[in-house]
Amino acid sequence: MSNYNRSTLHMDITIDDTNKTILVKQKWKYNWMLSTNSSPWTYLEKKAFHHKADSLIWSIWGGQLKVNTRGTSAFAKANTRQSYSINFDLEWVLSNEHWNVNVTKIPIGSFASSNVSWNSRIINLDTEDILSRKVRTVGTVDYFQHPVAHEFGHAVGNSIFANTGMHGDEYKSSSTFFADKASIMNWGDSIRDRHIDYLLSELNLIIPNTTFHI
Repeated sequence: MSNYNRSTLHMDITIDDTNKTILVKQKWKYNWMLSTNSSPWTYLEKKAFHHKADSLIWSIWGGQLKVNTRGTSAFAKANTRQSYSINFDLEWVLSNEHWNVNVTKIPIGSFASSNVSWNSRIINLDTEDILSRKVRTVGTVDYFQHPVAHEFGHAVGNSIFANTGMHGDEYKSSSTFFADKASIMNWGDSIRDRHIDYLLSELNLIIPNTTFHI
């Protein structure tokens, strides 16, 4: 049994053939920012933010989808009836980062807009993004989301800039998936098959004559 690896500008991907898992790791280099009248960041606050973001992404994104293989390679033939679970991990680094992550400390209960620049590999977050937030109420249904998990969705390829045919925010009326309000890329926290389209395209570059699919 072997591991198969691919490193890109945006993430590292490891196929663990022994445990039948795929690990997607992003290295985040933080820039700790302050809004007006915010107290300086402490090391414990920085550590807590990273731990919470990592835990949320692991729980919301990790293990939600499984992929199978097909193809003419020895790997594909040996794993025809196997499913691989996908997990996601954040690593706090000081250099050799995939992403520069600007985290602004803002007052509790306030709001700031967060976003991801795919081409620049910059993620802009704030301290409220690791909390569950009610995004919208439609009729009698409340939609809640952890903003850091939404922005992570952009960072794993849900960006129109990631590749031809990729999709981004789904809360826009122009989106094909605008009606799916519970989607992580819309107003909710739910993961869909389409949210790993870009990841599948990267997986399919790792082992010759092997195609990963849902």
